[in-house]
Amino acid sequence: MKKFWKSICSFSLMLILVIALSACNTETSSSNDKNDGDGDKEVIKIGAIFAETGPASTLGKTQANYVKLIQQQLDEAGSINGKKIEIIMQDYETDDTKAVIAADKLISEGVVAVVGATQASTSMAILPKISSEGIPLMTVAPVNPEAKDIYQMAPSNLTNANLIIEFLKENNISKVAWINARDGFGVEGLPSFEKVAKENDIKIVAHEEFDATATDMTVQLTNIRKENPEAVIVWSRTPGAGIVARNFKALGFDIPMIQSSASANKGFLDQVKDNNENIYVIGSKLSVVDQLPNGEQKDRLEKFREDYRAMFNSDPDNFTAHAADGFHLLIEAIKAGNTTSEDIHNYLKKEVNKYSGLTGSFELQSDYVGPYEDGFSVLGIENNEWKYYE
Repeated sequence: MKKFWKSICSFSLMLILVIALSACNTETSSSNDKNDGDGDKEVIKIGAIFAETGPASTLGKTQANYVKLIQQQLDEAGSINGKKIEIIMQDYETDDTKAVIAADKLISEGVVAVVGATQASTSMAILPKISSEGIPLMTVAPVNPEAKDIYQMAPSNLTNANLIIEFLKENNISKVAWINARDGFGVEGLPSFEKVAKENDIKIVAHEEFDATATDMTVQLTNIRKENPEAVIVWSRTPGAGIVARNFKALGFDIPMIQSSASANKGFLDQVKDNNENIYVIGSKLSVVDQLPNGEQKDRLEKFREDYRAMFNSDPDNFTAHAADGFHLLIEAIKAGNTTSEDIHNYLKKEVNKYSGLTGSFELQSDYVGPYEDGFSVLGIENNEWKYYE
């Protein structure tokens, strides 16, 4: 009997020892965030906040896709100075409140920078939290130019406005109507356009607004028609931008409609399919890369498109390019030995002057917000595809 109990006690002690050792191993693995299972490389985390789902997914889906592509490229390239870059993507589902929660989560994860958010209003919603932590924010939508500690990858409202003014002058148009969504992006566009319109003797004869979730803008366009404009300018994103365009065609307007860069995506093309004469957008040259003259810019854009096509069997758009430029700048900062938020800020503010991006050329040390106009053009539509106009 004594031998029996002695055996039981010995077995119990061994079992306790095994459990204890297992617990120690589990605790080490879960608590050591710097190890990723590939040796003992330090992990540097970059956050991303995109609208992969919800109404704004017409813009954000390709951005979310790009996270998978850039992560694969980083993994294949191997560590940078012994450090692995991990991108943590949060889908905010086109809900600003969820985006703020996502920002909190990324901060708690210890990200050194954030790329996002897909929409202008969302970018402004997450900015206070991210900025208060000293974390660089690479915005992929135009935001208030007075916002601090941000690096805008999307073209500013002023850049859009300047390109539209050039188009109007080339076509001898001096009277325009303006219609915008009543949201963060929509209401920010008019002040920039008013400024350059006044400088170029272009008169705004009508101004209408619509709710961003509206499904018919016939009333607003009917009011616009009464003022006899020579062109209509739209400041909205899809799907609202496409609804305005369809109503415009249904009402029989025979003047140009020019939309902002927020409409330069496949979703908009699908909305106006087979009925798109006289409809133009400010779009990235990425969308018309095959129509560009040969040169370094075309080569860069072709490479980006082919990499994206290989993984997703579809084409990227200018919203994808905004995200890519943000990630590329951060990766360059890390390659230069900057692994903290403060060091990345210092690098971007003091070391990076000219940067040739997919969206266009940047001068981060200048007062100009976002990329210059060289990455964009007025695009028409021909055979349901974008048409480049030099």
